[in-house]
Amino acid sequence: MRFVITLATVGFSAALCLVQACSSGGDATLPDDDAGAQNPDPGSSGTSGTSGTSGTSGTSGTSGTSGTSGTSGTSGTSGTPDSGSDAAEGGDGGNGKSVMTFFVTSTGSGAQGGNLGGLAGADAKCQTLATAAGGGDHTWKAYLSTNTNNGGTKVDAKSRIGAGPWRNKKGTLIANTVAELHGAAFNIKTADNIDEKGAAVPVVNPNRHDILTGTAPDGTALTTNCQNWTSNSNNNAVQGFVGHADSETTAGMAADKWNNAHVVNGCSEGKLNAVGGDGRIYCFATN
Repeated sequence: MRFVITLATVGFSAALCLVQACSSGGDATLPDDDAGAQNPDPGSSGTSGTSGTSGTSGTSGTSGTSGTSGTSGTSGTSGTPDSGSDAAEGGDGGNGKSVMTFFVTSTGSGAQGGNLGGLAGADAKCQTLATAAGGGDHTWKAYLSTNTNNGGTKVDAKSRIGAGPWRNKKGTLIANTVAELHGAAFNIKTADNIDEKGAAVPVVNPNRHDILTGTAPDGTALTTNCQNWTSNSNNNAVQGFVGHADSETTAGMAADKWNNAHVVNGCSEGKLNAVGGDGRIYCFATN
């Protein structure tokens, strides 16, 4: 009877051990069949299993080199408006040509006086000076009139200069049309009446404001034209007619105009110099 109780006790202990091992997370150890009665397992929790070594993460692939962005295109140069703002350098007037379309010649006629070589010679001078100043892409004409005296042909200065508009070397508007240029109240401002280099016409020490024209205020021909611009005679009977580059400010001469101011008696260099001139002329671009 005693043996039976002991065996039952052992069986209960083994069962209790098994329950404890499961609850502690260890491996349950069953009693050895041969020694179970004499040396039962005290129920110590089993050693936890070694966790497996985590696998080495794969090396991430090298990201591709980003492509070089394309160089942005250079923006085009904006077209210059037809304001003449770049005219000091002979800039584009908006039609692909230099902006200067009007000037007073920077040089006079010297010893030739009123002998300009006729209209053809005067036109050639305008073209040469304009070309040297960057305006050779225009066709230039001298603002001069001729008449039938001395076998000449009547030509009105206003008929030679194109339709306008005209701007000086600095891009300043002189006039838009032939009609405006010859209006009764019109005068070219002194500050705008400059040569092909942008310089003002001398008006003091020496005064060289006389500009040869042979022309009436309305742009038509007079007979006083140094024999149609072929004479440098010192004879007072051979006359020319001039305008004033500073007519806007000429004191005491209400009728003084840029193209019509007074007669000159004699067409030699000395005669021209004596009254304030040196044989300068106006030049206009016809295109």
